[in-house]
Amino acid sequence: MRVLVTGAAGRVGANMVKRLISSGAEVTAMVMPGDPQRIKLEPLPDVRIVEADLTDQTAIDAACTNITHVVHLAAQLVRGDTPVDRFFDINAFGTLRLLEGVVKGGGVERFMLASTDGTYRPGDPPAVPLSEDTPQEPADYYGTAKLLGEVILRNHAAQFDIPFVITRFATVLDPAEAYRQFRVGHVRALLGRVEAGRDTNIWQLFREHPQMIELFDSAVGDAPDHTPVSLSGPDGRPWSMHLLDVRDAVEGVYLALTEPDALGRAFNIAGAEPTSFEDGASVIAEADGVSKLSVEMPLTWRLEMTVDAARETLGYRPRHDFRSMVESAVADNTGQPGSYIPARV
Repeated sequence: MRVLVTGAAGRVGANMVKRLISSGAEVTAMVMPGDPQRIKLEPLPDVRIVEADLTDQTAIDAACTNITHVVHLAAQLVRGDTPVDRFFDINAFGTLRLLEGVVKGGGVERFMLASTDGTYRPGDPPAVPLSEDTPQEPADYYGTAKLLGEVILRNHAAQFDIPFVITRFATVLDPAEAYRQFRVGHVRALLGRVEAGRDTNIWQLFREHPQMIELFDSAVGDAPDHTPVSLSGPDGRPWSMHLLDVRDAVEGVYLALTEPDALGRAFNIAGAEPTSFEDGASVIAEADGVSKLSVEMPLTWRLEMTVDAARETLGYRPRHDFRSMVESAVADNTGQPGSYIPARV
């Protein structure tokens, strides 16, 4: 395979490049111009690195020469100060430009688009768990832009006979990032997204209860940011979210890229099971040798996915649950070599 990987300096991208090289593929790694994180690729052998912005058709066309497969991971996750039209230009029409580059280059054997659980409206999930057949009505900037990317891919693929597959990721973390979850600082940042109003992709979570951040701060008092904390709803059920170790994300993408029966389909890629805030906080508390806090919220939030389709069709078998991710992070901190490239170096 001669594979173009976009977003190659990113969390999943660098690890994907590493995985492809180990399989014997020739890799072209596409990175943003001037991205300092491209340093992650420098230790990897025989990687062709090209710079291209997703709004630059000429640079994209050059990157799409002499390739047989595409792994399209590049995206802008948070809008921030980016104008809305440019945000869509990157996340939706960047996919269109890449497809146009593929067509001009003579086509490919497979185009793999990385999408997201954000297309399912994560702030108010329409189903628990979310399956590939769950309606995709995100009603936010990021989810809508990624959904448009899926629509563009399906229609361009039909128009120009491009074999394709879509993966929809849960929340992707490396082990070091996982070790920072389910703590006062992490939960405060999550609930603090209410301040972004309708700009956040989970704005529906706060629609009826905009005061949750104040309730949380009152409950935890002056507890340090690193304190483990669990959230539950008024019914006593813990909040939950589906996490995805970057190593499992890479294997899911590799299977989607190579499995013949994957063509023309979308697959949820997530951990084997969701992680409840109760279990997550307990794992962190155990790792740190401390006690955890518990806070009751006015609602129960459960963002969970099923990976049955990926199991059955791709043979996807996620290996890393939250506990093993934290164990990997602790091992890394003791000087043992890691099995992944960190999200940031």
